[in-house]
Amino acid sequence: MPPAAMSRRHLLRGVGAGALAVAGGALLAACGSATTASSTASSGAASGTVGLQLVFIKNVQFAGSFFADQNGYWKNLGLNVNLMAGGPNLTVEPVVQSGKALVGITHTAQAVKAIINGADLQIIGAGFQKNPFVLISRAAAPIKTPQELAGKKIGVQALDLPVFTAFLTANKIDKSTFTIVPLQSDPTPLVTGELDGIMGFYSNEPNFLRIKGVEPYNLLFDNFNYPLMEEAYIVKKSNLQDTAKRAQIVALMQGESKGWLDAVASVDKAADLAVNNYGKDLKLDVSQQVLAMKSEVDLVVTPDTKTHGLFWMTDTLINGTVNSLKLGGVEATKDMFTLDVLNDVYKGKATV
Repeated sequence: MPPAAMSRRHLLRGVGAGALAVAGGALLAACGSATTASSTASSGAASGTVGLQLVFIKNVQFAGSFFADQNGYWKNLGLNVNLMAGGPNLTVEPVVQSGKALVGITHTAQAVKAIINGADLQIIGAGFQKNPFVLISRAAAPIKTPQELAGKKIGVQALDLPVFTAFLTANKIDKSTFTIVPLQSDPTPLVTGELDGIMGFYSNEPNFLRIKGVEPYNLLFDNFNYPLMEEAYIVKKSNLQDTAKRAQIVALMQGESKGWLDAVASVDKAADLAVNNYGKDLKLDVSQQVLAMKSEVDLVVTPDTKTHGLFWMTDTLINGTVNSLKLGGVEATKDMFTLDVLNDVYKGKATV
């Protein structure tokens, strides 16, 4: 499996056993009502140098940020934004809490867990509007519903088991009706037919199979009672009460929105920026990055974002996420989410 892609998924799954068992559990509920309180737009233009802490390496996952920087969207808004690479050994929340980064992109469950533990943070948007976890089978022998797991052999990695178990619970599927087989990071057993399906990440394993010449069938957890927002944007809650900091946050998200509009409209250019510019030292594979970006568009753009704007968190999305996370036993409150920033970004429109 392409190492960059696989490592990215490992990072999310690591949040899986701890915070994603969290994921099985508690993400939060409340963007809608808690976030619809009208916000007072910051007076004065934004200015200064700020940090945007990424949750992973500079690959196509952050294409919108690359476009925002490359096309001068932040500069035009008065900001100099330092794109701070993340990785498997970096936790985003302390970086934002400490003030080293103004905004962070992180895993939703991890952000919620930090807030529960006392961090002065709020979630202000979600890049992935759909749960990125999938059950992958071969298109020639597809598993189209959870009920069709009966009698099958399904590969699941150890760190994924809490999420997979929560998904089964959400769909009232008895684990005794099929066989769960321990899976390593390599999805080849699905290619060879040793397994009927594997649990994976929408922008990773399916694309690996395509590169191998095997067309996958993806059963999105999101479509079967297990919605979950991901790629959460977080800020210090106290910064939203500071006029200058708030103006910077709004401007950063305005540029981010413009950048992501460019990214979803130009997949090939997004991959090129990742491979030949921002992630040049990583020796990324351009074909893999193109496929990953195409997959991410499916998670980023939805009817809700077309109506309200990118990163928007509707009541339905929040409530669905909360219900999914509760399956893992983690509780959260609606005031962990706020739409105040996005209300200022879009001002009632769907684009900046």
